Amino acid sequence: MKFGTSNQTSLSRRAFLGGTLIATGTGAAFILAGCAAPAPENPGTGKPKTLSGTYMTAFGISLSFVEVLVAKERGFFDEQGLNLDIKGGTGTASAIQGVLSNAVDLSRTAGVNAIIACANEGAPLLSIATVRQRSQFDLVSLADKPVKSPAELAGKTVGVVSAGGSTENLLDMMLVGAGVDRASVSRPITGVGTAAYELARKGEVDAWISVDTDRQLINDELGAVYYFNSDDYAKVPSDTYNLSSKLLDSGSDMPTRFLAGVLQAMEFASDPGNYEQVVKDLQVYTPDADTEQSLAAMPLLVEGWTAGGKNEFLALDDDAWLSGQDLMQKTGLINQTVGIDKLITHEYLDDARKLV
Repeated sequence: MKFGTSNQTSLSRRAFLGGTLIATGTGAAFILAGCAAPAPENPGTGKPKTLSGTYMTAFGISLSFVEVLVAKERGFFDEQGLNLDIKGGTGTASAIQGVLSNAVDLSRTAGVNAIIACANEGAPLLSIATVRQRSQFDLVSLADKPVKSPAELAGKTVGVVSAGGSTENLLDMMLVGAGVDRASVSRPITGVGTAAYELARKGEVDAWISVDTDRQLINDELGAVYYFNSDDYAKVPSDTYNLSSKLLDSGSDMPTRFLAGVLQAMEFASDPGNYEQVVKDLQVYTPDADTEQSLAAMPLLVEGWTAGGKNEFLALDDDAWLSGQDLMQKTGLINQTVGIDKLITHEYLDDARKLV
């Protein structure tokens, strides 16, 4: 897997800024030195001076977030001079608020929610990399009663993971894109896991939105299903790493080090020969994670990091952010669209690729 370099160009505000490492009592842990020049080394070691930072997942600690766990446990963050504290979030809203309140330095959230925060609320939030190059959500139906496109959902019942969450937003975008009256589609909460499959067998739902790993588990162990990915009809950025514009303006190169460590971790974790070690690293944080199920889910997780080899690790797709905004505005999720510079920055990822 080659990392390559981005063909995006941007004027780096950090090139003109400096800062100082300071201690705080809030848990945010840093305002760091600028990176216009290479990071200073620890005398005699050849390694950069260690910086500290805090990262929050979107929800809990699970296999979905394993790339950061691997980066820490395999020493990739150490190589980049980063001491990272990892926290499990309680939802996308908390992950965004954690960054904006400076309670954490970096977080992971769905691109849809990041766009809503920026466009509707003017939040000073920037996405610095896209973790999944393909949506993790599929619209699933029974193989003997397949729903093959959103256009077939008029008058149907479609299960969603939670009311008003990312899956319901995706459903609405797919319906609007297909010209289907959203009010004609019932959407009971079916959660995650295999419960929705049983509801479909009973005729209580016609289809449901599922994370891809659950869909695979159902198809392999319970019964055949038909599915299509939400990106096929509602292309929006998937999970992203985020920071506040305050951190950007501080001149810190901590996010660059974070991304460099993650790039190394993704390379390591993409090798099937390392899957067992990846699961062991997960179990350091989540001891009850099922080994066999985690191993079985690894190929699909890795595939999502590159969309099956179509994209580079962590690539930011400007077109997905712009077209995604247009569809979200049409759906009524946002009141206005904003410039790409209000949503993402390529500079940290470009610098991280040079480090690895």
